[in-house]
Amino acid sequence: MGLAVGDYDNDGKPDLYVTNFSDDSNTLYHNEGEALFNDVTFAAGHGAPTIPFLGWGAGFMDFDNDGLKDVFVANGHVYPQVDKYDWGTTWAQRPLLFKNRNGKVFDLLPAATGSGLAVVKSARGLGVGDLDNDGRLDVALNNCDDTPTVLRNETKEAGHWLSVKLIGGAKSPRDAIGATAWLTAGGKRQRADVISGASYCSQSDLRLHFGLGKATKVDKLEIRWPSGARETVDVKAVDRMMTVTENKGAK
Repeated sequence: MGLAVGDYDNDGKPDLYVTNFSDDSNTLYHNEGEALFNDVTFAAGHGAPTIPFLGWGAGFMDFDNDGLKDVFVANGHVYPQVDKYDWGTTWAQRPLLFKNRNGKVFDLLPAATGSGLAVVKSARGLGVGDLDNDGRLDVALNNCDDTPTVLRNETKEAGHWLSVKLIGGAKSPRDAIGATAWLTAGGKRQRADVISGASYCSQSDLRLHFGLGKATKVDKLEIRWPSGARETVDVKAVDRMMTVTENKGAK
């Protein structure tokens, strides 16, 4: 139903998360390289928790800025009449947020009463982005026959961060779609890609967001532009948004 692309274990290779129909789990594919993807759904903790839900949009996002990409999933059934029968499912469903524990296993976070995770809708599209520019990624859900839902990230114990907007040069698209950036900080080397589309009929923020955990400096920021050119950018400070233009440096 939906697709998320992201390097959740920081090994430099983009992994895939696929949402599926109810009575079937979502699927997490680990990129082994050489065009080989391994199904690690149940080993990573995404099996049993997702079976009762009908998944749609999905996104990798580091909601607590610890340097590991978490997974957010929008859910909702396609048949309103399921509420009339004892089928073990419902038309409106809550979203799911899986916290990346260690690059291998994810924990499903509980839906606290009154929180955004407890909002019950029949959701479809899902977009991720820092809507209020406070350094914490937010989520927007497009709901079936209903108004959208905006979930503001209010995580208190969030780490340092860096947001990078890429602007392509003469030989790359202006929005830099297809570019890849690698950021090294705090002993971790993270990968982020500028992607058009994905999730389910959705577009997330094109800015690249890196959670840095306790790291207060960036050791290296490398960019591979769609043109094929490579560039290393000096990052002078963290907890800020910066713009990098191909062949013109950062500001």
